[in-house]
Amino acid sequence: MKWLRFAFLITAGAVIQSSALMNVVSVTDMHIKPDLLLILLVYFAINCDSYDVIIASFAIGFAADITGTLIGPHIISYGIVGTSLAYIRKVILLKHTRQQSLTIFATGILTYLIAIVLVKLKVPSATGELFRAFAVSIYSAILWFLIRWPVITTGKWIGVGAHRFGKKPEEL
Repeated sequence: MKWLRFAFLITAGAVIQSSALMNVVSVTDMHIKPDLLLILLVYFAINCDSYDVIIASFAIGFAADITGTLIGPHIISYGIVGTSLAYIRKVILLKHTRQQSLTIFATGILTYLIAIVLVKLKVPSATGELFRAFAVSIYSAILWFLIRWPVITTGKWIGVGAHRFGKKPEEL
């Protein structure tokens, strides 16, 4: 993977995530917006080597923390769930768009629940937003059907799917 391009993509994703552009696509009075960083987390966890996924998961989690209010809960939750998803991917192939969308939904629920628990440990008076976590996860899963091709194209630009030392082992 080309890490400089990856850093550029994650920075751009974090800027878009926290910008007013996302308010245009928000729904309801609760301003429920899709989570682009969650979509990128699942995409990289499905398509990269396990070593690259660990680094990418924690980097995406750090970007999610930068766009939020507290530093810490998302880096831990994205890192743990992204790394787990990379190892689950070795057992379950996630090649179809419906499977990837369902994975985005499940990953979103899990990462937000872990982040909510970690925020509760740090700030006991914080209100848990379980409905918001569910709504953001489902909105992100639906959005995957629309932005799948641009994400795949950007992933190829970054070098996702290329083996670290040249060709993939299957091509040798």
